[in-house]
Amino acid sequence: MKEVWLSTAYLGPVHYFRLLGGAETAWIEACENFEKQSWRNRFRILSANGPIDLSIPIIKGHSIGQPIREVKVDYSMNWQKTHFRSVESAYRRSPYYEFLIDELCFIWEISPEYLFDYNLIIIKAILRLMKSHASIQLTQDFEKPGHYGESDYRYSIHPKTKKQSTGFEPVPYHQVFSDRFGFIQDLSVLDWLFNDFKI
Repeated sequence: MKEVWLSTAYLGPVHYFRLLGGAETAWIEACENFEKQSWRNRFRILSANGPIDLSIPIIKGHSIGQPIREVKVDYSMNWQKTHFRSVESAYRRSPYYEFLIDELCFIWEISPEYLFDYNLIIIKAILRLMKSHASIQLTQDFEKPGHYGESDYRYSIHPKTKKQSTGFEPVPYHQVFSDRFGFIQDLSVLDWLFNDFKI
């Protein structure tokens, strides 16, 4: 695919990164308003007790309806330590955890002021790991959903949408707790990296 349009995402799901990494140019929506309960500030992993969501707290106030680039991360709680420990607990027995964790632990050590900037740093780091040559561009104006045609995925990848309208067909791979839960599709890209990623 030559171009795709996507929202920002915090450690987004596997098919988000498959679309992103497979494009020549990936446009990240930088002019929308913040959307609650989306991948913009959360990710999903598979723990010993099943899938769990981990969210970045944001500074309360005008975040609903606030421009995405103005949403500030709340560091008053030690959520980064909680996220790292949850990831470690879920994936330390996965095949590639030891090989990749040193490349990824910076995610829970840095503290950019804005959510959008934080996500962009993570997205670029994961694309480097994937050896993707996608050019990341930021939108300059907001356009309505569907404006970019079939390549517009900004609002079709969402935690509450069971059937994603992206044409993505998940390919099952071994997951740490698949003996308990079977294959759980489209978790955070971390699940695919730690379980199935070939360096």
